[in-house]
Amino acid sequence: MIDTSFLDTASKKKKDKFRQPKEWIVPANPKYYDIEAAFDAADEIDWKQGAGIIKGDTVFMYVGAPVSAILYKCKVTEVDIPYDYEDKNLKITALMKIKLLKRYKRDEFTFERLKSEYGIYAVRGPRGIPNTLSAALK
Repeated sequence: MIDTSFLDTASKKKKDKFRQPKEWIVPANPKYYDIEAAFDAADEIDWKQGAGIIKGDTVFMYVGAPVSAILYKCKVTEVDIPYDYEDKNLKITALMKIKLLKRYKRDEFTFERLKSEYGIYAVRGPRGIPNTLSAALK
């Protein structure tokens, strides 16, 4: 009965903290940050937290042009780290820590493959992934 009450009255943000882990594709723009160098130097880095992402989620880091491919599988180890940054291209209010679990070859999950095989036509912000891509990334 308490669970039913919680589901009826809690906010979406509060419910999300108790949901099952989810998988996301998260973009990384190499013009602004060299994620490849960051993961060469450490296996855990801070990253801009996307809406809805919680501790325990899996994020697949899609590195934009000229790479244009998913290169990393990471686990979210911490969220809601306060951060205040803003410029004309980007605003960050919270960070998350992501731990590197797996590296992919540059030619393995290219944008062309994501588009032709999995129906992903853009990675502009954090987004869920199709089950078929999830299985391929395992």
